[in-house]
Amino acid sequence: MNSSVPLLWLPAGLGAGVLMGFVAPLPFSLPLWALLVIHAVVIFHLALALPLMSLGRATGQTRVWRALVAINVLAVPLLAFVLSRVVWHTYELQVGLLLVLLAPGVALILPIIRGAGGDAESVLGVTPLLLAGQLIAVPPLTILLSGGVFQWSDIPPTLLPIAAVIVAPVIISAVIQWRWKTLDSTPELPLLPRLTVWWAAAAFFVTAWDKTPGAAERLSELSWLVPLSIAFLVLMAPLSLLAAGLVGVTVDKRRAILIAAVGRGGIVILPITLALDQDVWGLVPFVVMGQASIEAIGLLVYRSITREILAGEHT
Repeated sequence: MNSSVPLLWLPAGLGAGVLMGFVAPLPFSLPLWALLVIHAVVIFHLALALPLMSLGRATGQTRVWRALVAINVLAVPLLAFVLSRVVWHTYELQVGLLLVLLAPGVALILPIIRGAGGDAESVLGVTPLLLAGQLIAVPPLTILLSGGVFQWSDIPPTLLPIAAVIVAPVIISAVIQWRWKTLDSTPELPLLPRLTVWWAAAAFFVTAWDKTPGAAERLSELSWLVPLSIAFLVLMAPLSLLAAGLVGVTVDKRRAILIAAVGRGGIVILPITLALDQDVWGLVPFVVMGQASIEAIGLLVYRSITREILAGEHT
């Protein structure tokens, strides 16, 4: 995959959607299924970029796997809890931050890792497991770390969308990859990361355009996302480098772990938040899109500075 991925399309799509929501709102609110269709296309492209038929790759990178598990099971929940408590007074911000920060990033981080001189292949085999972990671990962790603000009763409305928008596209992608494998003709798909970002930007645009009129008076509360998202990006660097150092990996793998730790799974979590009761959680999709947009800028910064951060280290 090309290391050049147009991540800035994500904040551009969100900003354009919010602007349209103010100046030219849709004449009617889009049904949930209409929003979820475009998100399903995003998940399909994202999953197609993952080696769903090569889970064995993860067993060959046990040190990287251990580092990423430690980061996502120990460091990230602790940091997400601390940052979310800053906005405890706004329950939608608190829960939205937990949902998006607890979800590990997949696929889009790989070109960034390559661009930073990292060993993307060492992370590639772990990404399908991280994707599965999002669906299993993020909801109960959010319930636990929110102190009961988010509850089990909030989850049932999301089950069908999870199946239709996340599980089904992943299964279709897996079948396609299985077919390629049986034919021994896996194609090169250099534009796939770009297509994923463009579709995600389109999803951000349509979602924001549709949802902005109903949340217009509260969008100013999202200003909290800027310092909190930046704090996450900054604080994850020493934590991920500590984990990478403890497992003892080479410099290129440390670069990969550093960027993989920073990348979050907002693109996967977003359709789940749309299925929540919007009368209660209407601001949460904006929290997820806002954090993902700030993260996109942060990842480009990481791509530029990671070589310098780890340039003087030896294997």
